[in-house]
Amino acid sequence: MAASILIVDDEPRLGDALQRSLAMDGHTAVYLSDPEAALRALRARAFDVLLTDLVMPGIDGLEVLRRARTIRPSCEVVLMTAFATVATARAALKHGAVDYLTKPFSVESDLRPLLGALLATPSCDGEPACSEAGLAVEGIVAASPAMRALVGKLPRIARSRASVLLRGESGTGKEVVATALHRLSPRSARPFVKVNCAALPEGLLEAELFGSARGAYTGAHADRHGLFQAADGGTLLLDEVGELPCSIQAKLLRVLQDGEFHRVGEPGRALRVDVRVVAATNRDLEEAVRLGSFRKDLYYRLNVVPVALPPLRERPEDLGPLVRNFLAVLAPDREVRLQPAARALLEAYEWPGNVRELRNALEHALVLGAGDEIRAEDLPAPVQDADTACGEEEGSTLEEIERRCLAQALVKTGYNRTHAARLLGITRRTLGYRLRKYGLENELEVLRLGQETRPRDPVRVRPLPLRDVG
Repeated sequence: MAASILIVDDEPRLGDALQRSLAMDGHTAVYLSDPEAALRALRARAFDVLLTDLVMPGIDGLEVLRRARTIRPSCEVVLMTAFATVATARAALKHGAVDYLTKPFSVESDLRPLLGALLATPSCDGEPACSEAGLAVEGIVAASPAMRALVGKLPRIARSRASVLLRGESGTGKEVVATALHRLSPRSARPFVKVNCAALPEGLLEAELFGSARGAYTGAHADRHGLFQAADGGTLLLDEVGELPCSIQAKLLRVLQDGEFHRVGEPGRALRVDVRVVAATNRDLEEAVRLGSFRKDLYYRLNVVPVALPPLRERPEDLGPLVRNFLAVLAPDREVRLQPAARALLEAYEWPGNVRELRNALEHALVLGAGDEIRAEDLPAPVQDADTACGEEEGSTLEEIERRCLAQALVKTGYNRTHAARLLGITRRTLGYRLRKYGLENELEVLRLGQETRPRDPVRVRPLPLRDVG
């Protein structure tokens, strides 16, 4: 299968030789010696494969890999290096490289078989055609497939009047998405009002949402508008909606059904508003409904358009762009670099606090660090303790480490290849290629069938060591 291939190497003799060899094989090959020029070419044109050297003046191959995965997620990247180490290969795999070639290598016995195996695999493994279409929305980083898909839906959701329920772990960016929905909507010229339902006690929250009449309580010397009136014609974000007291849930339901509510202390007078409600929660609302702490009818009213935000650990492609964006915001007057050790720690950490924790970690490092570099020791202690080894033991070979990472990702995702590839930060085609490379497909299928026939913990599946597979 012929492909378009971009070659990046600061050695013209090697680059020219590779270009000629690939052209003779029927591929369209372009060689550039400057990494920045290569990235500009990648923005201007879709290539199937990028072959990049690791050590180059200016930016190195890992940085080219990171940027390429952001610019063209469908482009497969192969690293070429004379310095193949466990750390380098692990970093390449983590950032989505399909493989690496150790210099000197043979076009006949090394490169051609690799390209043949890679290009023989459909890029989406039988799923609907991949698309690089996406919408750039201010404040949202969407380099990963999950976030690109989410951002692509936002304009259609924004045009609707339907209620939206944003779901995701704390710190995943639900408020940012809600803001984008408002800005993209026909209501963008009207108010966007936010309230944290968990931040106020029940009595104050009711008055905050619906307003209060004069004399409704001690100190109420005049009528007071609530947030629904303040948001009239616009959008109201109900953050932490799962924490609403049951008494207020019933009143919120009426607003969603009829657009009517009563101010506190004024039960005989109904007020009408036109408000688009966006709710956000990190709670399991279905479980809350089952336990009786959240009204089923309100849940269905809020959940007209559900939007799930993935945690940061499941969207590794977004980490680099998020870091660059945050550094530009936090240090706008200078160019801050990450030392390689600091970058490795950021990539290895699981980020339980998600995007919010990442921003806080970078701000911490900028405050405690010196100069225009962030060092490993400048990062918060939990990040410094991150395990970069993907579970390897002392004496493990590079192949054993890669095999273990692949198997653990598949076990953790219930053998769903799409989710496993996303967890590893690689494409499904790369995942399929690596499973075949290590002869794991048949063995993992046997394990998958075995897992299905045994009782297992519905919440956690213990990752199997890869050496048990081989």
